[in-house]
Amino acid sequence: MIPLATLLGLAERPGESHGLGSLDPGLCRQLAAAAASPRTRLCVTVTGPDGIAVGHGCARAKRGRAKRGQTPRTAPATPASLPARVNLTITATRLAELAGQPPAIGPPTTGPPTTGPPGEPPWIFASDGDPGLPGRYGTWTLTLPDGRNLTVELEPVPTLECDHRHESHAYQPNDKLRHLVQVRDYECTFPPCSRHARDSDFEHAVPYDQGGRTCGCTSGARSRQCHQVKQSPGWTVT
Repeated sequence: MIPLATLLGLAERPGESHGLGSLDPGLCRQLAAAAASPRTRLCVTVTGPDGIAVGHGCARAKRGRAKRGQTPRTAPATPASLPARVNLTITATRLAELAGQPPAIGPPTTGPPTTGPPGEPPWIFASDGDPGLPGRYGTWTLTLPDGRNLTVELEPVPTLECDHRHESHAYQPNDKLRHLVQVRDYECTFPPCSRHARDSDFEHAVPYDQGGRTCGCTSGARSRQCHQVKQSPGWTVT
């Protein structure tokens, strides 16, 4: 996870890699630059004051055609670009500052202009002016150092109270629901386990065959071993 504020030049916050620990800000910028390939999946996660994911969206190519006489901006082919999945994080307070609105969570903070470190191409994250539906965090444009513009639509992450968005009526979740639960939980939710959520099962707190819903508010990431433990007699999830 790479702090978006670090890439924007607003802060010098370290990142985090599952299994490796903290990443210093300079390394975060190097990794983000190396992974900025057209095949890389870039996502943005909004976190609350406790560090828990409250909003999320994955970048997609900006819609629209180039103006007459204007050459579309595309990413240069470079051997240093690696396909990857990169998750950028930003606090709800910082996001509200970038949108020019009073922060909804936490005290206001200040920082330098969004120009990035000297000598390095800038990353830009700007609101499209569309706040979106109630409970959402709006639509944003993420401009990469190579000039590409990507659209990021930030929506709520399902927690204990949710509107059952992306609920599946089948046993298996759809890709969007599975992804949001993985982002929210980050790792297996069984206390002694730290297996990454992407390598864990989508587990129903109430078994599906007993009426459990395939929904973000009644499910979680559980490693296969911990999932089997929970299915043993005497175990329940609160």
